[in-house]
Amino acid sequence: MSRSADAMIAGVGQTRIERHSDRPDEEWLAEAIRLALDDAGLRRSQVDGLAVGTISIPDDTGHIAEHLGFELSWAMKADFGGASTLIGLARARDAIRCERADVVVVAAGGNRLDSPSLAHDRRTPPLDYSLRNYAAPFGYAEPNGFFALLQQRHMHEHGTTLDQLGKIATTFRSNAMLNEDALLQEPMSLEDYLGSRLIADPIRRADCVMRCAGGAAIVLVSERVAVELERKPVHLGAYGERIAHQTLGPQQDRLEMGFAAFAAELFARTPRDAMDFAQLYDDYPIAVIMMLESLGFAERGGGGRFIEDTDISLGGELPLNTGGGQLSIGQPSLAGGALHLVEAVRQLRGEAGLRQLPDPEVGLVTGIGMLSVMGNVTAAAGLIVGKEAFA
Repeated sequence: MSRSADAMIAGVGQTRIERHSDRPDEEWLAEAIRLALDDAGLRRSQVDGLAVGTISIPDDTGHIAEHLGFELSWAMKADFGGASTLIGLARARDAIRCERADVVVVAAGGNRLDSPSLAHDRRTPPLDYSLRNYAAPFGYAEPNGFFALLQQRHMHEHGTTLDQLGKIATTFRSNAMLNEDALLQEPMSLEDYLGSRLIADPIRRADCVMRCAGGAAIVLVSERVAVELERKPVHLGAYGERIAHQTLGPQQDRLEMGFAAFAAELFARTPRDAMDFAQLYDDYPIAVIMMLESLGFAERGGGGRFIEDTDISLGGELPLNTGGGQLSIGQPSLAGGALHLVEAVRQLRGEAGLRQLPDPEVGLVTGIGMLSVMGNVTAAAGLIVGKEAFA
């Protein structure tokens, strides 16, 4: 394999999603990996690379490899919050390009319900001194409170409305009603959204992802492995990421995400209007609006108007989060970001069932993670995926 050869997605696996579970994280990861390898038609003995998305402080990747019977030439821990899957995939892609590995599994997941009981030292990393010393001890509401401040400011500065935000949540719920894997499948009208209980003004209950349990995995392979497989792979296009975007300057723009730093490069060869869908990281509707602006789909401050004027449904001009997104599927720990990539692969393969788009060729997947009280969302990653190889 030459250094110019690229990696590609050979298989994906997603466990069932459960609201309550007694299973440990390792079981969810193991099941997701098994499903992904079965989907790819590969054996455990062929895996020589592993990336695990985890928010645990110890580096568990080596232990997971040992317990699952892998012998690896490449491994990493991806601890970038909701961007972990895409960043892990990008590192795995580089490893395959450099001939460090041929079959790499990128996995994430676990039992998210134990998070509220974690100790202060586990929930507030020592280096996040602003959160650790000035927010958490005084009742900081974690992501709900952080995004409430962002949404409040966006609404004040740009006139973003609850109706615009509600359109995102209700559209994703409609998509989830066609997804048997989604936890939330009951209909939700705009009136239901507006009437949902306030959590951290103006964030409502319908704005918040649901903690749950589950796992997801993606199998990335080299070209020489892909040609031996029965199923046609999904191809990787342009990729970009930014870590610690605008967290160090004294005048951070808290309403801009790191996508703004690489959006032009991301869409240089495959333009925005070529996207048949976008699977955007949706821990909150306001995050989707900020993402659309930073990615260049909407002008600065115009994300709400873009949502209002654009059909984002399954039959629309830019279908968003066709499986229902985390807002309706749930957020099984760091597998929340992996769900978007699994859905993108299923759409490109024509395996999305009742929510299948008509012959999509190319789409966008994003991830964000690691909130910084002093600055912004620390990690942002975006990847274009396609049915055919990219030029």
